[in-house]
Amino acid sequence: MKHALEIILRPEIQRLFDQFCSSFDIRILFYSVNGKVMKVGLNRDDSYFCSLIHRVYGIEKCLVMDEAKRHECAEKEEIISYRCHAGINEALAPIYVDKQLVGFAMIGQFRTIETMPYHLKKEWSRKVGTAELEAAFRELPYFKPEKVKDILGLFSVIIDYIVTKDIVALRGNLIVNRIMVHIAENIHRNISISETAGLVGKSVSTVSHLFKSVTGRTFKQSLIEAKLAKADEYFRNMPDRSVKEVAQTLGFEDQFYFSRIYKKYRKISPSEYLKKQR
Repeated sequence: MKHALEIILRPEIQRLFDQFCSSFDIRILFYSVNGKVMKVGLNRDDSYFCSLIHRVYGIEKCLVMDEAKRHECAEKEEIISYRCHAGINEALAPIYVDKQLVGFAMIGQFRTIETMPYHLKKEWSRKVGTAELEAAFRELPYFKPEKVKDILGLFSVIIDYIVTKDIVALRGNLIVNRIMVHIAENIHRNISISETAGLVGKSVSTVSHLFKSVTGRTFKQSLIEAKLAKADEYFRNMPDRSVKEVAQTLGFEDQFYFSRIYKKYRKISPSEYLKKQR
């Protein structure tokens, strides 16, 4: 099942990101909630200035700031604009769907000051003794405050457009994810589709349609697959348990029915699989 942000980042909108990057000569990135980079406009690498900063000072300071800004952005639930420790500007936008945070979008590596911060220039001169960093700083795109305001406005419109365009697919994905979490937390029970429909406030027919469109399986097939995956986990980690014990743990009253279902989906009987693990 796809992460919600993956739906936003479909290949057909890559052109939009690329044009934004090309128009302003800045970088745009999309992150998952945990900070994993999922897409970069024009597949653009860090600026030469940033690569020099990382080479001499390490990347740890940048990563710590990135994480702190993601937390701040999520708490404020709005775009934040800031200048990093190296004197360059970035902006971060949270991406929400039905009040659920699904990721972040960032633009950056441009400047709003004409000269590199004095403390950085002094430290670089002491450590390296060249003008390379200052030259790289001047190569970064420079924007006046009023221009930055316009860029941030366009950035916000792009995010809203992308999310709105795919809102139906995103909602469906989030609903199915929520149900799958509920199944995992109650894997020992036989959960009905009507129970899950009540959980997410949707009709049975809506939930049935969502599962088929998002996962390619029916609700029943998804439930069975979740139980069998848990059975495989038991067989691998606790091979001393019998097939009957595992079946009962997963809510199957009839061991033989469990075995038939297992063989139908796995093309091997549970006793044969368990024997291999032993």
